[in-house]
Amino acid sequence: MMTIETTAVHDRLVELIQLQVLYNRMHALQQKKGDLPEQIEDFQDKATALNHSLQELSSQLRQLESDIRTLHVSNDSLRDHEIKLQKTLMAVRNEQEYYKIETELRETRLTIEKNLRDISRLQARVESLRHRQSEEQKRLEEIRRLIAEKEAQLAEIHRLTHQQEEELQERIKALSEHIQEMDVRLFRLFERRRRSLRGGQALVPVTVIDDKEGRVACGGCYTLLPRQLQWELMQRNKIFVCENCGRILVDHTLFEEVAVSMP
Repeated sequence: MMTIETTAVHDRLVELIQLQVLYNRMHALQQKKGDLPEQIEDFQDKATALNHSLQELSSQLRQLESDIRTLHVSNDSLRDHEIKLQKTLMAVRNEQEYYKIETELRETRLTIEKNLRDISRLQARVESLRHRQSEEQKRLEEIRRLIAEKEAQLAEIHRLTHQQEEELQERIKALSEHIQEMDVRLFRLFERRRRSLRGGQALVPVTVIDDKEGRVACGGCYTLLPRQLQWELMQRNKIFVCENCGRILVDHTLFEEVAVSMP
């Protein structure tokens, strides 16, 4: 079991417990937000994706509508040409010329029919994209409503907890500076553990896991501790670190005494 050498061990233990309690309170306040920030971010990502999709749909619709207009203009010209060919055909006396004009007239009519089929196909595509556009716009509006709702909830939680958070931050800052001044190595160890461990619990009280035997375990990872270590923790004259999870261990009675005495 790793031990940490420092001066005025009892004072350092008390200060570390106080710092951990303050961080625990801060964590509890932040937990009131739940996963609202993550939900908002997720909805914003979905809104961004839908906006991009709607822009793509608008671009496709503009192109399709342009293609349809072009086909209509082409058919208008072809119909004018068809009328001219019909008039010319009636005046033709040469059989070879008649065959030539008749062939051109047939091809013109075939092109008009093809254009009409293409227009019909493109219009069906336009209707399909417009339906999709309408559905995605509805989803986007719903997501925006949810974002506004979640942001309002988060703002209300922030309003209720902001002052408490500021006060805790000030107390954490002052106590951190004091511990760092007293033992910078110990403070850095605490900070490294706090930043790397779940819930920021760099220091934990041991927990009783067997009332009959009086056995205790690490309050973070629940690794059973040797009886000798149990006794040494109760002496409060050394600082121990759990070999399994790296958390600083303290006697649970001392932890409760310090936590209860804190304002």
